[in-house]
Amino acid sequence: MPGDIERWFAEEQRRGDARARNCATKRWFATESEARAAALWDRTRFGERHKPYRCDLCDGWHLTSAQAAR
Repeated sequence: MPGDIERWFAEEQRRGDARARNCATKRWFATESEARAAALWDRTRFGERHKPYRCDLCDGWHLTSAQAAR
């Protein structure tokens, strides 16, 4: 039976793997201005409100619709 530290490590590993998969499925932008332009385009075309954020995994920019990011 694994101990507390082993369970913690396994959970952290699962979280990291999930974050990496999530990052890989998102649109990637090299700069914040590219991401902002895409967010504006999405808003004018589809009415979606997205906000750019810097990704610490890929060092690029993605868009989020999360309420906390607004």
